[in-house]
Amino acid sequence: MLQFLKKLLQKFKPTPTPEFIAQQLRKPHGAFAKIIGERMNESNRSLYKLVLQHLQLSTGDQVLEIGFGNGHFFKEVSQKAEELKLYGIDYSAAMVKTARKNNIDLIRQGLLEVQMGNSDQLPYAASLFDAVFCINVIYFWDKPFAHLQEIGRVMKPGARFYVGIRPKEIMEKLPFTTPLFKLRGKEEIQRIFAECGFELIQTHQETEPPVIMYGATYDMAGMCMIFEKKV
Repeated sequence: MLQFLKKLLQKFKPTPTPEFIAQQLRKPHGAFAKIIGERMNESNRSLYKLVLQHLQLSTGDQVLEIGFGNGHFFKEVSQKAEELKLYGIDYSAAMVKTARKNNIDLIRQGLLEVQMGNSDQLPYAASLFDAVFCINVIYFWDKPFAHLQEIGRVMKPGARFYVGIRPKEIMEKLPFTTPLFKLRGKEEIQRIFAECGFELIQTHQETEPPVIMYGATYDMAGMCMIFEKKV
C-alpha cells in the first residue's frame, strides 16, 4: 500500500472511516473517485508488476481485464505482445470515464475497448478470450460462483486466468478491511475455482516492504494465482 492510506487521510477532512475507504476501493465514486484511482495505481503497482511478469500472451491474443480502475496499466499490457486486442470492464462509471481519457490513443487505434459492467454478467461472446486477469477484485465477489461461471464462459478452452491478490493473512490485519471484503485463503480459492472448471497451474508470491497505517506497522505481500480453464 506504500503511502496510499496516509495520503488519503491527509487529503480528506474529516478523516475517512475504514468503512468509507472500503466502499471506495470496491467502487470508486463521487468526489473521491479521482484520488482513489490515482492512489490505487500506487498501491497496486507491485501486484501489476507481479501479474504482468507471468502474463503469457501471443501475437493477436484477446485479453480481458476485470476491474481496471482508471486504466493506468493498459499501456503496459499492450506491450506484452504484438497486435493484442484489449478489453476492460469495471463496476465504476467514474473509472470507466477516466480510463477512456487515459487511453484515448489505444481506443482510437481499435486496440482497446472499455465499458461499465460486472463480471457476473459479461457482455462478450463465448470463448472469446485467450487470457483474463484481475487485480484486487475477487475480495468483492459475494457470489464467486456466478462470476467464475461467467468468466469461464467467455474464455477459450485452455485459456488462463491470472488473479492478483494480497494473501488473506495480510489482508485481514489491515485497518480498512471491513466485512465488505470477502477474504479467502489460497486453498479455499483453489477449491472454488476448481468447482467452476479452473485448474490452478502456478502460484507466485512476493514479500513487499512493510507499511505504516494509523501508527501501526503492517507486513505486506502480493500473490499471483494462475488458473487454466479446463477443456
